[in-house]
Amino acid sequence: MRSLTFQGLTWHDDPNPSEKDLLKLQQQYGFHELDIEDCLSEHERPKVEEYDNYLFLVFHIPYRNKSGRVAKEEINIFLGQDFLITLHEGKISILDSLWRKLQESHAAREEYLQHGSGFFLYELMNHFFDDIFPLVDSITKEIRRMEEVLFDTDEQVDLLRDIMSVKRNIINMRSILLPQRTLIGTLEHKNKKFVPEELALYFDDILDAIERQWALLETAKEMIDAMQDTHESWLGHKTNAVIRVLTIFSVTMLPLTVITGFYGMNVALPAANHPNAFFLVICSMVLMVAGLLAFFARKGWL
Repeated sequence: MRSLTFQGLTWHDDPNPSEKDLLKLQQQYGFHELDIEDCLSEHERPKVEEYDNYLFLVFHIPYRNKSGRVAKEEINIFLGQDFLITLHEGKISILDSLWRKLQESHAAREEYLQHGSGFFLYELMNHFFDDIFPLVDSITKEIRRMEEVLFDTDEQVDLLRDIMSVKRNIINMRSILLPQRTLIGTLEHKNKKFVPEELALYFDDILDAIERQWALLETAKEMIDAMQDTHESWLGHKTNAVIRVLTIFSVTMLPLTVITGFYGMNVALPAANHPNAFFLVICSMVLMVAGLLAFFARKGWL
């Protein structure tokens, strides 16, 4: 665990908290044992728990893993009058960059830490949720790219896998953001000893950012649903066109097969012994094909 103190406010951050580390924190700050169990749990729902001398928060932030899938990172926070503790599994780039910034710059420590733990909590959460906008934008760009591929090419392309991948990411993002809206709204009305009244407007700004992200995801969801329907209709149209060509080919070949089958039998047939029998059969077959094609063209099937 790394620690940084400025003007009486201490920030503890642990990227891989062990049970021993958590028990030390419990003894030092008097945390409830159920909160320690929540920190040790692999999956905990987002929530805010209020106690006399601290707040315990669990919230999730979305990120894109190496396979391109949107997943969630869980962050546990203990907030007191003179401390803020962040616990998470693995390194989080936002926390690492902020930690380096505070270590290297006295002005940054004044900016983030001198206004109390509640304001520092706002700054952390503001960084986390502002960082979601590029992720939402990347999803929108993927949809735009697929639109160009789908509508700007005459070749038959199968985008179903890409569409379903984007659709899965949108569903994951929505499932992650939905409880965060409630969490931020709840935090505005918690014990004002930790989150002063003047900070309510700041947290409301975070809530507005989440609402904008939610609105963008709503639009993306409608776009990807419409694209899936369009893609399926387009594939169906292309398939029907291919089947129509194959059907016309089969129908025109059928009478030719009947004629050649008849004259291929080892029996006496009309004009079978005529010296120009071969050319007569060929001519009749050509006329039959031409007649069928003319009929199909008149019906608009070609």
